[in-house]
Amino acid sequence: MQHFLGLAGMFEITSCTNENIFLSAISVFPLGPFVKPIFLNEPVRVYYPKLNKNLIGTDNKKRVLIYQWTNLINGHIYIGSASTGSTRLLNYFSPSILLKFLPIYNSLRKYGHTNFCLAILEDLGLFNQVPKKFILKREQYYLDILFKKYLDRKLNLFPTAGTTLGIKHSSNFKLNRKGSLNPMFGKTFSSEFISMQTRDKKGKNNPMFGTVKSPATIAKLQKLVYVYEAETLKRIGVFSTVECSKHFKMGKDTLTKYLNSKLPFKGKIFSSVQLD
Repeated sequence: MQHFLGLAGMFEITSCTNENIFLSAISVFPLGPFVKPIFLNEPVRVYYPKLNKNLIGTDNKKRVLIYQWTNLINGHIYIGSASTGSTRLLNYFSPSILLKFLPIYNSLRKYGHTNFCLAILEDLGLFNQVPKKFILKREQYYLDILFKKYLDRKLNLFPTAGTTLGIKHSSNFKLNRKGSLNPMFGKTFSSEFISMQTRDKKGKNNPMFGTVKSPATIAKLQKLVYVYEAETLKRIGVFSTVECSKHFKMGKDTLTKYLNSKLPFKGKIFSSVQLD
């Protein structure tokens, strides 16, 4: 019990040294083998995800963050940014997100959240008050450190924030797309097709320029959610998926889950088709 109280006390301060973090990790995980985390900056807040999932949600709500995941088994590092802190960070616990085939998710699946440390390297302020350009600039600062000093520890695929620029594919990936293996191999295109692909489509040159969509067209394009009281099936309202998530304070994954399962959630049924 003393170990957990000590760890909770550590999270109340705004900063802590790497040595303190390491000692706390030893207290909570006495069996190891856990490596000492290397942080790319003195952390603002530090969490052990399995123990502090609720804190991650409350501390970082609507905060703009630069964060770092550290694998405590092999020392591998992932750097990311979030314009809506708690939403982004809690996505790393979502089963559907963890199925994505990327190094950070592969590592979380293999080792489990228990064997990771999550650090907030920078808290840049409130949601909607920090320009995206500045967020990417701060993320890039840490990516430069990661790809220069700790290349063998990186869980990031891309060296450039906000883009896939700079990724290097494996030799097998390249070989599997050469010559006849390339899906576009041997295909010829007419001059009209090439012209359509390369012509300027901005502004007045866009075929949809100035077109005003009717309410009926917008309704067809939108994915609507019909919400009902679970017991009476009385309709509460009709929402777009974004409006529904915000109004009922539920994540996109949670909404999708209950749309597919047709099961009630918090006394309500969410449906993609009308039930009445």
